[in-house]
Amino acid sequence: MRDSLPQEVFESLPYGIVVVDDSGAVVGFNGAAARMLPAMQAGEAARCDDLMDCRRPGGPCEAGCLAARAAGGGAPLPEIRIDAAGNGGTTALWVTASPLPRDSHALLHLRPGDARDRRRRSDPHWISGPELRIRAFGRTLLDTAEGPLAGEWLGQRAGQVLKYLVCERNRVVHAEEMAEALWPGAGRQGLNSVRHFVHQLRDRLEPERARRAPSSFVVAVRGGYAINRRHVQIDADEFERLSQDGLTAAERAETDLARAALEAAAALYTGDFLADEPYAEWAYDERNRLRGLAGRGLRALARITVVEGDLPAAALHLERLAALEPFDGDVHRDLFAVWLAQGRRTEAARGFAAFRMRVLREFGEEPGFDLAQLTPLLRRSA
Repeated sequence: MRDSLPQEVFESLPYGIVVVDDSGAVVGFNGAAARMLPAMQAGEAARCDDLMDCRRPGGPCEAGCLAARAAGGGAPLPEIRIDAAGNGGTTALWVTASPLPRDSHALLHLRPGDARDRRRRSDPHWISGPELRIRAFGRTLLDTAEGPLAGEWLGQRAGQVLKYLVCERNRVVHAEEMAEALWPGAGRQGLNSVRHFVHQLRDRLEPERARRAPSSFVVAVRGGYAINRRHVQIDADEFERLSQDGLTAAERAETDLARAALEAAAALYTGDFLADEPYAEWAYDERNRLRGLAGRGLRALARITVVEGDLPAAALHLERLAALEPFDGDVHRDLFAVWLAQGRRTEAARGFAAFRMRVLREFGEEPGFDLAQLTPLLRRSA
């Protein structure tokens, strides 16, 4: 009786139990697990990641195997939800992985869940590793898996070091170059400052990092420093990708794809790049490059929405574009024409008067159009 009790208990548990080795191969399971994972019962899969499809792109274990991590650890891992793990009534599983002391195995405890239940969401950042998200458009904001990182330090020297690395995010920056950019003419003292404030920056970003442990976010490479792109996400990168995808789609006349990508890019552009460093010469070129890309995207969006007859959207895009290009006559002419087509005559008249004064004051000349010229064009298109 004593020898049979463990197997009887194993089979009688209402929740699923799966035992796997450190490679993820299934070496044992109970009846409840087989009912939750029909592929196991049918013998269609011999590995836990095949059974639960958790290693798929975008899946919770994409960056690392849950079972392998548990087998190599000394304590149970936090519970995570794995969606679409079964079929029928089980659309998700809550999974807890624990190490077994014998043979480097791991035990997976399964209970049924519901993929539609959004009251609890699993965020297994302990699998993928530390993550830092940086919003560089407008005021610089930082966010980690544990919550936002804030403080006055972002406006101080350590914060400037971070922003400089964000500006030069696609390469390794040598310490001498950073010193000259941030503290011109400081010489050797500038190099000491770089080392000191890089150390301070790492402590700010990872306050729980062990002494002398390498940083996950700011790495040293051949006498220089760089953002660790594996663990750091920057909104400027996503903006650039979406903008290029949208502009390419627009050139191919794939208007639905172009509009979706360009509108997503425009939503990310919430202000100039590193706007909280307005006088930093080192940010000038990158700020202008991204500003120009935003302008190209908004021009393409304006063309698409005018052709589609979506005047409210066209007006919104042209208003943003006019703010980026305050002296561009073509942009303002198109904006005033859309306003007139919407019946917003007072806004068009005021906007034209302000634009005319701005051009006269800056260049000493009249705009190349007036509102009366736009009206016949609107009538023909009505």
